[in-house]
Amino acid sequence: IMTALLALENLELDQEITFSHNSIYDLEDGGHHWEFQEGEILTVDECLQFLLVESVNEAAYALAETVSGSLEDFAVLMNEKAKELGAENTNFVNPHGLNNPEHKTTAHDMAMILWGCVENDRFRQYASIPRISIKGRKILTDGFSTYTNHHAMLLPDSEFYDEDVVCGKTGYTSLAGSTLVTYASRGDMDLICVIMKGSDSRWNDTQSLLDYGFDSFELYSADEINRSYLSDGTGVFPVNLEIDPDVSILLPKEADWSEVTTDFETKQGEPSNVVGERTWYYRGIAMNTAAVTAEITVSEEASDSSAGETVGNGDASNLNSGETEAVVSENKGNENKGKIWNRQEIIAIGILIVLLLVLIGILLRLIRNAIRRRRRRRRRRRRVRQNR
Repeated sequence: IMTALLALENLELDQEITFSHNSIYDLEDGGHHWEFQEGEILTVDECLQFLLVESVNEAAYALAETVSGSLEDFAVLMNEKAKELGAENTNFVNPHGLNNPEHKTTAHDMAMILWGCVENDRFRQYASIPRISIKGRKILTDGFSTYTNHHAMLLPDSEFYDEDVVCGKTGYTSLAGSTLVTYASRGDMDLICVIMKGSDSRWNDTQSLLDYGFDSFELYSADEINRSYLSDGTGVFPVNLEIDPDVSILLPKEADWSEVTTDFETKQGEPSNVVGERTWYYRGIAMNTAAVTAEITVSEEASDSSAGETVGNGDASNLNSGETEAVVSENKGNENKGKIWNRQEIIAIGILIVLLLVLIGILLRLIRNAIRRRRRRRRRRRRVRQNR
């Protein structure tokens, strides 16, 4: 899947690829598809179909050579992309995943990599194809070749078919055993399931885990969970904090809200109104992070929100964020109007105000200095005229 993603990012689909000698023969026993031959020419589009539907290792090899020139250089690209996607404990040394003592990953890292892959529309298309039929192969012209996706949950005629499953990829080596990564979507929730060191039960295991995820968890809008509002006490010059409405927090249904905590880290970024990042935790596990933006508005109403006010959502009690955190959530459809800042956010805005005042002071000093210089020049001109 990483090889497919990098091919999609670096090659054109109609670009032709010639299978080298190494792409056919530089594979361990058991990793060959002998219907492919040295010198065979396929398009990137065809290679991706063979790669993600039929698991053709020769196609992975040929794509890697085309992108980077060698497996070593392509592995560097793979590892850079893995880190970019949040896979911190992964090391790639080849594009096909066949056995190598230095080739390793984790279930968490595979989930992060698949998440990065499914954000690419074309990847989802290729990785969801049930069957492929490819005609007119340049060398091995055996007429009409049909291949079936190894991921049984994508096949409507399979006993393991699941309409929630969007795409995924199987894997197998003698050392890794049976592996499976699956992306599924139900309602407004997307889940990724990773099976490592699996067996023939990987389909049932994946189904059980997906059902558990969809049935036991619920998405909450981060913006609804945690809206904040700062006022100077008169309501004349408030600062409104906004969180990306597309950011969601996944929590167990009937969650104990006293176990939900959040922290705020002051950080300036792009756009310029970003003042920090807020992270939500459930039982100490980070659930999501979102940028917090500040917008200055003018309001005629004074804010009478108190620093300890919390509104419950259903049977939830309250949300904590350390010593001084207070957050507000909606209460059965009633619009949340109390907005509260914690101490870190107030400090952040205080720092910004101090910086603004310092800049204003510097500007005023520059203006005064400029005025003094003009006055000195005028005096010199007068003296010159008097001397004449």
